[in-house]
Amino acid sequence: MKTVKQPLVSVIMPVYNAGEFVAEAIESILNQTYGRIELVIVDDMSTDSSWKIITSYAKRYPTIIRAYRLTTTLNHGGDSCANEAFKHTRGTYIARMDADDRAHPNRLQKQVQFLEEHPEVIVLGSQAKVINRKGKTTGHKRVPTTHEDIYNGYFIFNPIIHPTMMIRKSLIPKNRNLYKIRYSANNDLCTFFDFLNIGKFANLSEELLDYRVHMHNDSLTKPKERFMNTLKIRFRAVLEGYKPTPNGLLVTIAQALVIGILPERFIVPLYLYIKGIRKISFKNKLRFFKHTAAAKHVYAAR
Repeated sequence: MKTVKQPLVSVIMPVYNAGEFVAEAIESILNQTYGRIELVIVDDMSTDSSWKIITSYAKRYPTIIRAYRLTTTLNHGGDSCANEAFKHTRGTYIARMDADDRAHPNRLQKQVQFLEEHPEVIVLGSQAKVINRKGKTTGHKRVPTTHEDIYNGYFIFNPIIHPTMMIRKSLIPKNRNLYKIRYSANNDLCTFFDFLNIGKFANLSEELLDYRVHMHNDSLTKPKERFMNTLKIRFRAVLEGYKPTPNGLLVTIAQALVIGILPERFIVPLYLYIKGIRKISFKNKLRFFKHTAAAKHVYAAR
């Protein structure tokens, strides 16, 4: 019987000052049950131990890991850094991985199997377990699984958990970056609206990633500014052909009213509660917000 060669999966990992967690993230990719992978890491001028840790792994696993260190910071978050990694990929599928998360051992195998069976799908994600700095489970991130529900959900929230994403490279238009960089943040959302016009989306029902929430998550800083970005992105998408549901329009208006009225220090705790991250006291969530509001240049972009 003829053996079918496994398609190559390129895992891209942008890094900035993730020395506390990056070894765990790398190990979680090296321990995948899927056999044919490459890990492309781009370090955006980290000032901590990140680059030392990355190079030690690259020397030990030269056939799997290729590591690059920028000489000038991009200053646009993890998506810009991920674009640099994308330029070096050779795989059929591109998997996003953040330097502070942990992929479950069968993540890539399950995602490749699904994409091989569903050639119309361009973007595939999964559910995720939420962990804290020490790796303890604090909640769960749940997202819809079907293309219709994902499409309709995009006008309300981001229904793809960014670091669970795997993309079919052949459907990405030639000679373009993976991410469109138009805003100070939320460029993954902007990019995904484009991809909705190219192919179908899906999420697996299993939790295939440990999504770490800690004091330096870039996605939880400046919540009002980030929400304004999402409004701009949503309405740009409408101008470019996206069709929101009436419920989506009503929810967007309600979100704008609540975020416009609510003091910024309460937005992150409320967001964490709504997302099911409830094993952190409200007092600690407020303390968490004070730290995240001061964090700068941290590339755990969600």
